[in-house]
Amino acid sequence: MIVGFFSIFFLTSACHWDQDEDKIAGNKVLILKFSHDTNDFIEGKEYKSFNKTDQFTVTVSKETNPDEIITNVTYTETNALLLKASTLPLPEKGKIIIPQDFSQATAFERVETNDFVTPQNGYKEVELYILDESHFIDMWSKIQSLVKVREYLKSNPNQQIQVFFHQHSIGNSQGNWIFILKN
Repeated sequence: MIVGFFSIFFLTSACHWDQDEDKIAGNKVLILKFSHDTNDFIEGKEYKSFNKTDQFTVTVSKETNPDEIITNVTYTETNALLLKASTLPLPEKGKIIIPQDFSQATAFERVETNDFVTPQNGYKEVELYILDESHFIDMWSKIQSLVKVREYLKSNPNQQIQVFFHQHSIGNSQGNWIFILKN
């Protein structure tokens, strides 16, 4: 009987926890990666954080070794590593190390409207790459209809899209463009 009473108490207590609201992460960053061959959107990653800040500074640091260059892209205000990539000497090809769990482009929903939205403040290269505006617009046209991108633009309409270029090999200009958005 006592065991039955405690079992009922435990089960009803567990139900109470199920009804609690989940905490909602108020600080989000979206990483979008493009193909080095076609400049098509191929995969993305959304980071969520409870550290709330209105500032968004992306910094790049590099560790140069004889056999490779390791590049870290960091969200400065939260000290969060957004991306870590290697660049190797030719004929080798470096890769993105972090994040490892990109979602494929097909996992991202698209809006059903035909309107075209652009970021109010354009884009900013986190390093000097010489990305011309027509190249940016071409890549932007491939992601501007993503529901996630629209959500980010709606919640932070004055943002500049941060652009990073991951160079695969030392002495070669091939690589992946990465767009970084903050909500």
